[in-house]
Amino acid sequence: MNRTFVDTSDMPWTDGLDVVRGMAQAFRENIGPDHLVEGLMAHYHQKTLMHDPETKRRLDLIKVDGGFRDLTNSYHDSVEECFVISGFLSLDGEGEFEPDDYFWRPPGFVHAAGSESGFVAILGFEGEDEAEGSRATSRNIRPDSEAGTNFLHPEDLEAAVGPRGWVRRLQTGHLAWLPGPAYARTQLALDGMDLDRLQVKVLSYNPWTGGQTLLVRLSPDYAQSAAGSHSCRWQHYVLDGEARLGDEIHATGCYLRRPPGSVEAPMVSETGALLYVKLDGWLDRRRAE
Repeated sequence: MNRTFVDTSDMPWTDGLDVVRGMAQAFRENIGPDHLVEGLMAHYHQKTLMHDPETKRRLDLIKVDGGFRDLTNSYHDSVEECFVISGFLSLDGEGEFEPDDYFWRPPGFVHAAGSESGFVAILGFEGEDEAEGSRATSRNIRPDSEAGTNFLHPEDLEAAVGPRGWVRRLQTGHLAWLPGPAYARTQLALDGMDLDRLQVKVLSYNPWTGGQTLLVRLSPDYAQSAAGSHSCRWQHYVLDGEARLGDEIHATGCYLRRPPGSVEAPMVSETGALLYVKLDGWLDRRRAE
């Protein structure tokens, strides 16, 4: 996929019924009773950040109005991942979520979402990815009594949690920041990175591939020393602050996706920034020749 940079504040929200029309058939046809779907989806709004039509992998910024409640409990055949930006929601079988909470849900776990207050979040489906134990995006209705159980692997917890484990509810505020030099020891060469002004929280991690989801904090005056590239695909969404890549300003609400090998200007941040980052492999950085 090509490099994409977008300021989401300039993107219109897609209304819920239009979102439904664009869903995979195996998801769209299992939301719940047809006569109730319109009322449900009136509470749902979406900005699509990334969608791969081949694997069905996607990443969306979603806004859910207060009063939303899934019509049924269900499970997905795909990994689902979410970071709460603002607001509050509940997930049957998983708990009460607040700002900065995160989950990584392997396929098969039964759940239903609801929110009295409304919330904004980054929501992703992994789609077909054997290395992540993820299959095509779907929605499969199950009884409420099964919430919190895994329909696909009811007797095998090791198989049920997948390669990253079931990150059921991670309160990221309770995680310590990992200093850049310490984080770098777990990755590949990071040429030109300003590690002394970088801190990381690892939200989920695939030990087989290096795929990971992170919070990355850039301290004020963060500055990479030269242009460079990564061998993995990089995605980030700016949660707070501002950074620059050359003349490209990445302020709060901006999203970047760049393919492996894409050469970028050095990233700098005078004020500091907080990024939600998704990587498809171990992080490396090579100086541009």
